[in-house]
Amino acid sequence: MSADIEVRLRALEDHAEIQRLAARFSDAVNERDANAFGELWAGDGAVWEIGEPLPLRGEGRDGIVSMLESLFGVEHYFMQMTHSGVISVDGDRATARFAIREHGRGENTFYDNLAVYEDELVRGPAGWRFMRRSYSYRFLDQSPFAGTAFPVRPR
Repeated sequence: MSADIEVRLRALEDHAEIQRLAARFSDAVNERDANAFGELWAGDGAVWEIGEPLPLRGEGRDGIVSMLESLFGVEHYFMQMTHSGVISVDGDRATARFAIREHGRGENTFYDNLAVYEDELVRGPAGWRFMRRSYSYRFLDQSPFAGTAFPVRPR
């Protein structure tokens, strides 16, 4: 295989792996799987932050997982959908931006939004991981809505 083809193949593999990482993030959130969620992060230097108007910040894998678990306590039903992503890879570092749609409901809370994740990623021995995820709201509606939410069934 020529060097050019190898470089192009590596770029395709990197993009696909980063897309899968973003999909696994949403899947872990939707399935309420804190262990799978923790595996997506680079480690102690990782940061997950959610911006205004509902700001939160977690640092390090344990702090990030704790932040997710606290969010599970607020919304009894929650779905996150990851949409299109724009990815730029530079060696073992990458940046990405993904559009997000979320819908959730707690005991007396309602949550419907559109947002964007700005990501910094690093490639390590286990593949690509998030070093930083910064969440920016683009639309937020917290008015009551109808419908029936069903619990996540353990696998």
